[in-house]
Parts: sequence; C-alpha cells; structure tokens
Amino acid sequence: MKQLKTVLQSPYMILLFFTLKLMVYYHLISVNVKDIIFVVVSIVAMGLIFICFSRSRWKRKKGFFLIIYSLLSLLMFADSMYYNYYNQTVSIKQLWQAANVAAVPDSFVATLIPASFLLYLDIPFVYYYFKKLVKEENRGWSFKKEIKYLVAGLCGIFAFLVINPFGSVTIDKVNSVEFFTSHVNDIYNAIADSIVVEEVSADEVLDTVQEVAFQPKGTKYKGIGEGKNVILLQVEALQNFVIGAEYNGQVLTPNLNALIKQDTLYYDRYYTNIGKGNTADAEFSTLNSLYPVIDRECYTLYEQNTFNGLPWLLRDKGYNAFVIHGYKGEFWNREAAYPAQGFEDFYSMEDMEADDIIGLGISDKSMFKQTIDILKEKKQPFFSFIITLTSHHPFILEEEDASLQLKEEDIGTKFGSYLQTVRYADEALGQFITDLKTAGLYEDTVIALYGDHHGLNLNMDDNAVLMEKYLGRTYDYDEMLRVPMLIHVPGSGVTDTISTTGGQVDFLPTIANVMNLEISQPYILGQDLSNAKDGFVAFTAYLFEGSFIHNEVMFEISREGVFEGSRAWKIGTNEPIDASMLEDEYKKAITLKKTSEDILNQNLIQEYLNMDTIKSED
Repeated sequence: MKQLKTVLQSPYMILLFFTLKLMVYYHLISVNVKDIIFVVVSIVAMGLIFICFSRSRWKRKKGFFLIIYSLLSLLMFADSMYYNYYNQTVSIKQLWQAANVAAVPDSFVATLIPASFLLYLDIPFVYYYFKKLVKEENRGWSFKKEIKYLVAGLCGIFAFLVINPFGSVTIDKVNSVEFFTSHVNDIYNAIADSIVVEEVSADEVLDTVQEVAFQPKGTKYKGIGEGKNVILLQVEALQNFVIGAEYNGQVLTPNLNALIKQDTLYYDRYYTNIGKGNTADAEFSTLNSLYPVIDRECYTLYEQNTFNGLPWLLRDKGYNAFVIHGYKGEFWNREAAYPAQGFEDFYSMEDMEADDIIGLGISDKSMFKQTIDILKEKKQPFFSFIITLTSHHPFILEEEDASLQLKEEDIGTKFGSYLQTVRYADEALGQFITDLKTAGLYEDTVIALYGDHHGLNLNMDDNAVLMEKYLGRTYDYDEMLRVPMLIHVPGSGVTDTISTTGGQVDFLPTIANVMNLEISQPYILGQDLSNAKDGFVAFTAYLFEGSFIHNEVMFEISREGVFEGSRAWKIGTNEPIDASMLEDEYKKAITLKKTSEDILNQNLIQEYLNMDTIKSED
C-alpha cells in the first residue's frame, strides 16, 4: 500500500497520464501500439522534456510547462481530426489552409471525433502533479550544466532519427508515425526544402516525362467535337457508384444515366488524384494534366507560374474561356489563380444573385439557371468551366429540396444525406440540359463532366459499414476514390463505355483528342484514355505517396509510408495480391509525383514556351 501511495505521489504519474494519452492518440490515427518502439520513443521524449522543466531554475516554469503540454495536446487533437478526413496527420505546410477550412464550418464540425476530446482530459492532472513536484523540489539543476546536456541529448536523438544516416526502415517508420519525431521531421523537411533546392535540369525532367508518361498513338474518336462549344462540369463529391444505381426502389441519377446512353463517352474506371487542395486540385489536375503536390493547393503555390492547359489551348482556337462557381471568388485563391490558368472571366458568388443558398453557397439549380443567361450572352465558340456546390460535405438539404425517399435507418446518416444531395445535383443537371436545348445551345456544345473527389470518406462516420451493406462488397479506397467522367457530344452518334484506368491527370489529353486540339508543350503526365490500353494513376492525398492503381490492381503504401508492409488487391473482388511484386509500379508512382513537382517548382512550361517562341522567331 505504501508503494502504491508512493507511486501515486511521484512524478511517474505524469508519464502514466501521457502514456494513456498516447494510447488514445495512436488509436485515433490507426497506429498499431503493439509496435512498441513508437510508444517508447514518445515516452522517452516526454520524459526528457519533463525533466528539463522540473529540474530547471526558470521562472514561471509551471506556466510554461502547462502551455507546452497543452500545445502538444492540441497538436494531437489536430492530427486526429486531420487523419479522420485525410488519412494523414497534419503538416506545418498545411497550417496555411486553416482559413479555407474555417470557411466551411459545417464540414469542419462534421469531422470532429468525440474520442479526440479525451486527449485534453489529462491536462489538469498532469499540471497538478507537476506543480506538486516542483513545490516539493527545492534543489534545481544549473542550466549551464546538467540541463544543457539533456537538451543537447534530446536534440541529438531527434537529429539522428530525422537524418537517418544508415537508411534504416525502422527509423523511417518512426519518422512517419511517432508523434514527436514525425512533426520534427516535418519541420526539418520544410526548412530544408526552403533552404536547399535540388533542381533537376529541364532536359532530365523531360527525359523522365517521356519515359514514365508514355502517350499512346491512335485516332479513335479524334475530332468528334471539333468546333463546338465546350461546357466542363466539375460536380462536387460525385462518386461513380451512384451512376446507374438504385436506392430503395428509386433511380439515383436518372438524368446522368440518360446522358450516358446517347452520344457519350463514359469512362467508368476514372479516379480522383487530388492533393490537400481537394476541389481546387481536382480543377488544377484536370486542366493541366499535372499532379498536385501534398503541401497545399496548387492555385496558391504556383499562382505566378505559366501554364498551357485546356483554357489556353481552346483560346488559341478562338474560344472565350470563363468560369462559373456559386461561392466566393477568393476561396482556394481561385480569383488570383484563374488568369494564369487561361480564364478571361470568373463569375463567382459576388457576380451572381444569391437568391437560393444551400450549404456553402448558391444552389446548383439557381447557379445553372443563371448560367444559361450568361451563356446566351457569350460569343461562340466558348469554353465554360462550371463548378457545382450543393453536394458538398456535410450534405445539407432542406426538406423541400429533398426528393429521395430514404429508408428509416438511413435518415440522419451521412450516407443517406449524401444520396439525397446527389439526387438534387442530378435534378439540377437535368434541368440545365433542358434549358440548354431551349436556348438553342445544346446541339453545338460538348458537355464534359466529372466528379472532383469522394463524398463518403470510408474512415468517417459509419460510411464504410453502410456502403458495404449497400454495395454488397467491401468499401475500400478503390471505390472511395472512383469518380465518373463522361464526354457528351450531341449528334456524334458515338456511345461507348471506356474502362481503361485513368484519373483527372488524364482529362486534358483525352478531351484534346475529342476536340482535335494540339498540345505543343511536352509536360503532360496523363494520357488519352480513348486510345490507351494500359492505365495508371498515382495518388497524392488520402493515401500515402507511392500508392497507385494500375489497370485492375490497387496498391496502398503502408501506414508508415514505406514499401515494406504495404498491401494490394484486385479491384472489384478485393482479392489480396502480393504487394512485394509491385515495386516497379511503386517507383513509377513516386517518379510521376516527383516529376510533376519539378515541372511546377521550376516553372518549366514557361521556359519551354519561351524557348519555342525564340525558335519560331529565328
């Protein structure tokens, strides 16, 4: 009994509380605590921090310790929230996206996990024990002697782990997952990237592009839309599983289904390859055939770059290029970024009548109605890029706007709410097609459409369980990240379902073939899916770098971000595949992402276009 009392009154209680916090934290970010090294490193680091504070002679050290411990708890909380949505912990580079997250409060609140608040419960107890210990401890250590060795030792341990001079896989795992080391590693990499820029020569980048981004040759469906107007619809959170599907005896997307059945190329193995910019990165990749980066949205990072994507190619053909979106122009830095993308006009929430607000902004039905008025005033041919909004997470619809009859057990679930907003989006699209016909614009317009990203995150709410029940199979990343893409060409007489695996990075070369556009610059990382036989997509967010889909095989890099311990399966059947046999494809995914980043960081498209202009003048 005395021993128990001694323990309960000892500083070891602080480490006990911290250990319990670690158990909660690692559970929330899906780390196997049986791999004891993560826990040990965290406890040792916390122990050294505790000793530094408790033995020092610093004034107000109690307050400082409380602040430090509370900030560590806050960081754990942020990690758990971020992981719940993105399947990754937060990075220092993504802290700048806080304003964009705050702009969608309903979505932010919906990502909260009640268990995450357990990470704060120990703070008063830890502070109590620290205060009690400091009060009883009269002797302090000299900062110039013992404490400086402790601090130096702590820094030395972190430096060794982060630098990993021997290339240890175990240390790589620690750097990716362990709480302290992963964030120190993140800060180190952020600083190193800003100080040391390792530039690969333009010739080397170009050689790599030609090697890993092979462009198939073929003339299938070439020019079937040439000369027509182009409307490109990016539909918020539209996943592919709803296409042609029924729920509770009701067709989910009758208008999309009808569109696909006539004069339409439908790409049913199409995937989102977005980064942390979500919708904005879907746009960026679609328009430019480049992969986004993991740090933050490309519209901000590369606002000053020169691009030569779809808007520019169509403008070279005499098209007027403009964007329509029912939210604020500054969101995701669109207003500032669009001119470099090639858009001449941007109609945002500030330029339209906000007569019907649903969720984040102007409803799809209202936006489409106002879009018709804009299109009728435009000189043809035009390229109109339209971004929908109503089906945005957390899928809020008023009762009068909801037309789907939900089952009792699905009412109030994200699954049920998602289906409801998808049905609304489909109704809005159907009315838009009808209005295009009435305005005399339909026959002369190519309508391309795709989903920007998933709606139902398999790691959130009860989505995985409810989706498995609905689909009758496991709901995994191959289904979560699959979105529809179609190109509707009225009067073409062409109707086809193309099952070559592709992603948003492939849209530009695919639509360029349909519109008979020549892509003169070589920095294109996607391929024309209408003529390709071998499909490959690398992923940026939601899965760790190195994850990919190659034809019918899905590969997910391990939770620790290393090839060892990864998993693979056959799409559709979830049949396990030996992941160790896929190292070449894994390296290709890494190379594609790195090459895209080199192109963007060095602004190589501008360099190429300038050189091409000089050659033409000569």
